[in-house]
Amino acid sequence: MPNPAWYSHEICFWHDPGPGSGYVPVGPGVEPLRQFAVDPDLRRAEGLVRASGVLDHFTEVTPEPATDEDLLLVHSADHIGRIEAASAQGAGDAGVYAHVNYHSAQAARLAVGACVQSALAVLDGRFDRAYCLVRPPGHHAEPDRAMALCLYNNVAVAARAAQRHGARRVMVLDWDVHHGNGIQKAFYEDPNVLYVSVHQEGLFPPASGLVTETGSGDGAGTTLNVPLPAGSGHDAYLAAMARLVQPAARAFGPELILVAAGVDAGGHDPMGRMMCTSRTFHAMTTMMCRTAEELTGGRIVFAHEGGYSAWYQPMLVLGTAAAVAGLPEPRDPFLHSLEHLPGQRIRPHQSRVIEHLESHHPLLTRGRQA
Repeated sequence: MPNPAWYSHEICFWHDPGPGSGYVPVGPGVEPLRQFAVDPDLRRAEGLVRASGVLDHFTEVTPEPATDEDLLLVHSADHIGRIEAASAQGAGDAGVYAHVNYHSAQAARLAVGACVQSALAVLDGRFDRAYCLVRPPGHHAEPDRAMALCLYNNVAVAARAAQRHGARRVMVLDWDVHHGNGIQKAFYEDPNVLYVSVHQEGLFPPASGLVTETGSGDGAGTTLNVPLPAGSGHDAYLAAMARLVQPAARAFGPELILVAAGVDAGGHDPMGRMMCTSRTFHAMTTMMCRTAEELTGGRIVFAHEGGYSAWYQPMLVLGTAAAVAGLPEPRDPFLHSLEHLPGQRIRPHQSRVIEHLESHHPLLTRGRQA
């Protein structure tokens, strides 16, 4: 059995993305509404993992806040200052659809700290694997601006911290339903970080995460975008993992794998149009843990990103956590409402995306061209 760690902090649950509707703050025509992804939902997710007994298989670790030195590995000093100032005022928008409250700056530092400290602990051999249940999310945050609920780029800072710690090659896999524009921007010209994003085509940000975005300069070929059509489900995601993600990992040869493990590709999520279930996330997590055992000596960290269904997010987190702990997939009372839908079987228009990347992406065709 693996030796996994669980990183979370109560203050992460105190961050509040504000009363609005989706990403839209209260204003003309927008009545105050309980926001998607308010953090009691994340506390419910941790409660389910604990009540199910899965958390008993983890070592629980309370993270320390990230330092300025950590944050400056990716972000500008002005960016850090804007978040601190907006949070100190008690409320406001620190970027593009990036609302904060009084606790947000501390929560954001704790989210980054959890990801950095778990990555270093895995590299040092204290744990085989780790899961970070943190808020706010991070993958949209760019070096100089917050965006779409993301204040600091948790996984990107962790990747840079791992490089600082001696890891020569780091793979970042992002299966959040939205494209991780911030992670991509941080590493687009870095040949030593492979960024792979499996996301819904054209969802958010607009025109971001195209198949043609493959890296530039020294980093040419080390960005792989898999924009699956809306309505993709279990089979399409597992096909993308088996035919694109795992071969890319083997071609790249990382020493550490970081996963931006959003669960908003779930079939009940209001912020996406995908069909994944807890079984899908359990299977993808299991596949990546096995890939890590093959390539990195087992070193892999999963960090929570998006997830906006108050009732289904906890079950998807449980499916992911169970796989990290090496346990069977959990009983999911919501499966009956999703598994019978035709979108769970891969469709020709979904296969074409995978086939195109298999035959055109430079990292996947390099061996055939040699």
